[in-house]
Amino acid sequence: MKQVATDGVSVSAVRSRSERSAFVNLPWSVYRHDPLWIPPLKASVRHLLDSAKHPFYQGGEGAEIELFLAWEGDRPVGRIAAILNHSFNRFHSSNEVHFGFFECIDDAQTARLLFDAVETWARERGSHTVAGPFNPSTNYECGLLIDGFERPPVVMMTYNPPYYSDLVEGAGYGKAKDLLAFVSPVQGRSLERLQKLARRTKKRNPSLVTRGADLKHFDGEVRAVQEIYNAAWEKNWGFVPMNDGEIGGLANELKPLVEPGLLRFAFIDGKPAGFLLCLPDWNPVLKDFDGSPWRHPLKTLKHLTVTKASDMEGLRLLTLGIKAEHRKRGLEGLLIAEGPAEAFRLGYSWCEYSWILEDNELIKGTIRLMDGEMYKTYRIYRKVV
Repeated sequence: MKQVATDGVSVSAVRSRSERSAFVNLPWSVYRHDPLWIPPLKASVRHLLDSAKHPFYQGGEGAEIELFLAWEGDRPVGRIAAILNHSFNRFHSSNEVHFGFFECIDDAQTARLLFDAVETWARERGSHTVAGPFNPSTNYECGLLIDGFERPPVVMMTYNPPYYSDLVEGAGYGKAKDLLAFVSPVQGRSLERLQKLARRTKKRNPSLVTRGADLKHFDGEVRAVQEIYNAAWEKNWGFVPMNDGEIGGLANELKPLVEPGLLRFAFIDGKPAGFLLCLPDWNPVLKDFDGSPWRHPLKTLKHLTVTKASDMEGLRLLTLGIKAEHRKRGLEGLLIAEGPAEAFRLGYSWCEYSWILEDNELIKGTIRLMDGEMYKTYRIYRKVV
């Protein structure tokens, strides 16, 4: 498949190893003058795009992906992925194709050609709805940043230039859902409010026990996370259950980044009821790597030998899940109180809560008790094609 514009820009599917490298490397040309951009690890991107090896795809049973590059002569100027997420469509009884990994120069015609390629690919597979960005699903990075460009992204959150929303909307896409990010200082005053609620919650639930993670029994902790995660998010917008391979792979990636006290579990009658995961914001370290630990060996050696999780200034409250039967009993506030309380003890100065569905009033209200202020908005788009 190849589409050509009058100005000489062409879009074609990625076929060769060199084209795949161009796809992975393209962001370095788009963001070369942007001080807020955090370069991803190229090896991780390659793995995430590898439909033969990454567990997200399950050998084609879970999902299919097609990569497209926009070229101006022999220079790549844009990229996009078309993703047919079979697991999502089965779970939601839908027939969507998703777009993801979108990067582009500030040119509406180039973006239009990239989206045309995805839409053609979707129609060839019997789908007439395209939504995104998902990189490659809500279990990974997703959403287009449309507001809050003053601060760099935190760990595992997306970032893009402000003009991207014009490119996507110019291609005919409209809002499907907004995802919000809040930020608050980690301080004793706001913690005291939630700790009062936490004490009342424990008093009302005598069989309730909370604790931090035990990394010596990591496999068991991962099974508890998977059980709660797939039960707690079942009714959430955009949710897709994580298969065993995905949860295991993600857990192994995150294990070196986790501070045990910032992964909190709640058990009722000895059974998993909820969990909260805060991750130190390792993005300043990731920025030093510039795509590969081998790119700047001295910086890498310094981080491997000296840098600790507690050296990070901020953290991200990445995940909070409560099983349906235990919601609205105070567990949300209890876990949110315990996570930042541990962060306060460790010396972190701020926490981002992300992402939060725009209509999740329960969690938004709890975050405001922590003096959380909304400071970034990410958008999922949709179009009938």
